[in-house]
Amino acid sequence: MPKNMMLIRVLFASVIVMSIAGPVKPAEAKPPLKFAIMRQEHRNEYVQFETVIEALDITSGMTILDIGSGPGYASFLFAEELRGSGKVFATDIREDFVNYISDEAKRRGLTNLFSVAVKAEGLDNFYGKHQYDLVFLSNVYHCFDNRIEYFSKLRGFLKQKARLVIVLYNQVPVFSVDDFSNADGLVDNLSRETDDNPFYKNLSAGTKKLLGDHAKGDEIERALVDDFNRMLVDPRFYKGFYSDSYFRKNLFTVPEREFANWLLMTLEEDGVLEKPADQLSAKALRTVMKLNRLFFMKKLGGYLAGGGMGAYIPAGDANRHTSKYVMLRELDAAGYEYSSEINLSPYFDAVIMVPKTP
Repeated sequence: MPKNMMLIRVLFASVIVMSIAGPVKPAEAKPPLKFAIMRQEHRNEYVQFETVIEALDITSGMTILDIGSGPGYASFLFAEELRGSGKVFATDIREDFVNYISDEAKRRGLTNLFSVAVKAEGLDNFYGKHQYDLVFLSNVYHCFDNRIEYFSKLRGFLKQKARLVIVLYNQVPVFSVDDFSNADGLVDNLSRETDDNPFYKNLSAGTKKLLGDHAKGDEIERALVDDFNRMLVDPRFYKGFYSDSYFRKNLFTVPEREFANWLLMTLEEDGVLEKPADQLSAKALRTVMKLNRLFFMKKLGGYLAGGGMGAYIPAGDANRHTSKYVMLRELDAAGYEYSSEINLSPYFDAVIMVPKTP
C-alpha cells in the first residue's frame, strides 16, 4: 500500500459522527431521552471531554455555563472536577434533558450542578443572572441565529479573563465509493479530459487505462477512490487550479475564494505548504483536505454526494457543518479574540476564545 494511502487510512478511518450535545433549537424529530444519553456516551469515544477539561485547568470556585448541554455529559464532568465548589449551569431547550440532569445530579450528590430550561430563540434572560468564568458549547454553534448579536450580549456576562470554549465539528473524511452519486457520469466525464485537467492529470496510469477502456463498475470506482484520496491529501494539488492555463475567477464564489486563500495562507504560515503528505501533522493534513475538497466540490460536484463534500457534512444535517473561519470572523465581530485550540480528534476541535480587552 502506498505510504500516503496508509497515512490516510490510519488518521482518517471513516466514522459516522453525530452531535455530542443536545440542540439549542428544536429539531423536527427529537430523539428520545434514552437514545440521546446513549449517543452522548458513544460520541465520547471520539471526543473525550476529559481531554478538554484537563486542558482547561478548572480551579475551585469557578462558575461554568454549559449551553446546549443535552443530557449533560460535560456538565457532570465539570461539576465533578470542581469537587463540590463553584457552580455549573447546564442549559437546554428540552425539558426532558433538564429534568434528567437535575435528577441525576441529585443521585450523584452533585450539589453544585443546576439545570435550567431556556428559550429556543435568542439569549435567555437567565444568563444575565450570573457572571461566568467559563462558557462551554459542544457542537451547537451552528444552531444559533443572529450569532454576532447573541455572543455580543453573552460577553457582558463573562468575568475578566473568562473563556468561551466551543467544540466544533471538523470532519474531513476520505472518499469512499458511497460518495459517488453518478459514478458512470463521472467516468464518462473524466474519460474525455486531457492532461490540462488537474483531476485527470493526477490519476494513476492504471486508472487512465481503465478510463480509456471505458470500464464500468467496482474496478474503476475503487481506482478513482484511491486516486481521489491521494489528491485529497496532496499539499501541491491546489497549483493546478491557480495556474493561468486552468484557473478562472468564476471557479469560486467570493466567500469560497476567500476561504481557499485563507487555507493556503494558513498552510504557508505553518511552513507545510510544500511538504509531502506523510510529513504533515494531523492538523495540517485536515487543512489540506478542506482546501482540496473545495476543488472537488466545484469541478466534480455534480457526480458526488453532497455536491462533492460527501461525508464532510453529516447525513441529514447540512447545517451542522460550520466553517471555523466563519465562526472566528463572527466572534471577532462579537468582541472576542482567538486564544488557543485543542485538537480532540480528526473530527473535532475545541476552540478557546477570550473577551477582547477594552
